[in-house]
Amino acid sequence: MINPFVVIIPAAGSGSRYLSDKPKQYSLIQDKTVLEFSVEPFLDFSECLGICLSVSDQDDFWKSLTFSDNPKIHFTEGGDTRLMSVKAGVEFWKKSSISYQNILVHDSSRPCLRSSDVRGMLEDFSKGHFDASVLGSPISDTLKKVSQNGLIEETADRNLFWRAFTPQLFTKEILEMAFDSLTEGLNFSDEAGMIEKISAKIRSYNGSSDNIKITYPEDMNLAKSILLSQGRL
Repeated sequence: MINPFVVIIPAAGSGSRYLSDKPKQYSLIQDKTVLEFSVEPFLDFSECLGICLSVSDQDDFWKSLTFSDNPKIHFTEGGDTRLMSVKAGVEFWKKSSISYQNILVHDSSRPCLRSSDVRGMLEDFSKGHFDASVLGSPISDTLKKVSQNGLIEETADRNLFWRAFTPQLFTKEILEMAFDSLTEGLNFSDEAGMIEKISAKIRSYNGSSDNIKITYPEDMNLAKSILLSQGRL
C-alpha cells in the first residue's frame, strides 16, 4: 500500500560549481533536461497527487519543459537557499485543496532515480511508524577524519555511516512542524537534518547507488551511461 503523496523539487539553484551559462538542471542529456529525468519517476504513481517545482524568479527555462502543461506539475517561486525553496513548496501545498498524507522532496539534479526505489521506499514507509525516511546506501569506502592542515587524525567506523540521497520522505505534519519551529538563519544541507533537531523518528531505506547527483560537468557522461543502462535513453 502507498499513501497519497505530493512532491517538492527545489530547482531555484544557479549551480555555480557546474560552470555553465544555465543552471545544471536544465542541461540536456540527449533531447531531455536533467530536471525532466528527475521528475519522471514520480509520474509513474497514481498515488502522486502533484509535483511542485520551486524555481527562481529569474528563471525562464522552465517554460520550455515538455511537462509544463501536465496537470500534476505546478510551479512556485523558490528562495535563496535550498531550504527556503523547499519551504516555498510546503507553503504551496498547504494552500492547495489536495488531500495528501506524505511529502517527498527530491533534488532537481538527480536524474537517475529509479521508480522501483521510490516504490520500495513508499511501501516500506506505509508499514512502519516513522516520521520520515531517507533514501541512501551504506558507506563502502574507508572513512578518515582529517585535520584542517591535512593530517589524518583517525579512522571512522564506516558501519555507522550511510550516504544520503533523495528523495526524502516526510509525513505532512512533521515537515510542516519542522519549518514552523525553524530558527531564523539556520540552514541544513537536507531536510532530514532539520527534522533531526525536533527528535523525529527517521527511517533509512537502502536504494541504488547509481542515484547520482549532477554537480560538475563531468558528471553528465556518467549520468548518461547510467540512464542508458536503465533503458531510459
